[in-house]
Amino acid sequence: MAEFGENIRKAREEKGITQQTLADKLYVTRQAVSRWENGSRYPDLLTAKALAKSLDTSLDDLLTDDDMRTYPEVNPVIEYPVHKRVLTALFAVACSVNLILTLWNTFYYLTDARAFRTVYESTILISRMVFLTLVTVILFYGFIKSVKDEFTPQAAKRIMLSIVVLNLLGVLFRYYLSWRNYTALRGSAVIAAVAVNVAFIIIVLRFFRAKNPCSPIPVYVFTGLEMLFTLIDYVLGLIAVIGTAQLRSYLTNVTLSTLALLSVEILFIYMTAVLHRKRKLTKTQS
Repeated sequence: MAEFGENIRKAREEKGITQQTLADKLYVTRQAVSRWENGSRYPDLLTAKALAKSLDTSLDDLLTDDDMRTYPEVNPVIEYPVHKRVLTALFAVACSVNLILTLWNTFYYLTDARAFRTVYESTILISRMVFLTLVTVILFYGFIKSVKDEFTPQAAKRIMLSIVVLNLLGVLFRYYLSWRNYTALRGSAVIAAVAVNVAFIIIVLRFFRAKNPCSPIPVYVFTGLEMLFTLIDYVLGLIAVIGTAQLRSYLTNVTLSTLALLSVEILFIYMTAVLHRKRKLTKTQS
């Protein structure tokens, strides 16, 4: 790996350009170029191709046989400074909103004696708190990865899939509890929710596993529709409780839940857009 970095440094100096100039060409930070040259990190494969082209050399000339055996062709790090800052901020917001929602739900329901009147109600509430806690932990993981400059497509895939799978399990669990409690829960609604989550899992896997830049439009469409339905549901619910005693509770509980959901969905769209842009941009330069 050190030899790879030395080859980059020699090629750059022979071309007579600075680390900053090279970084600007590749849409990365100067620190990223410095890390490549001192051997502490590889660029992702697509960026490496653009790097070789910018230095008027080939990737084979930069990489030794040992490098090729260890070269991490996946997991390209998002190194563009603006994208990193925005991504970190979105993770911070999403994590904070979900944490506040988790704490608020815990406080609200634990102080309400009516919340745990039956085993069914208790199980629903506890499962909701567990779900929110797990989502918060997943988002915090993404925040740490972004802050430490270690955010990768694999990390993005793990985050998106984990949250969607959790949501899918939540739908199935609620249906199971409803069935056990003989409460009304339309089977068609459950099937639709399961189908949507499974379809989204397939779309996410296709986007992240594709060897060539894959269209992000399916991810945008699914996430965008989810955001639209979330907002419509919130507005209709708000209209229904205006002028009633439920308004105050709605403005806290449901508003927080809606903001938490929207923050995650916006994060999904941004992660997809950033990764797609980087892959597409680098491919056009290679």
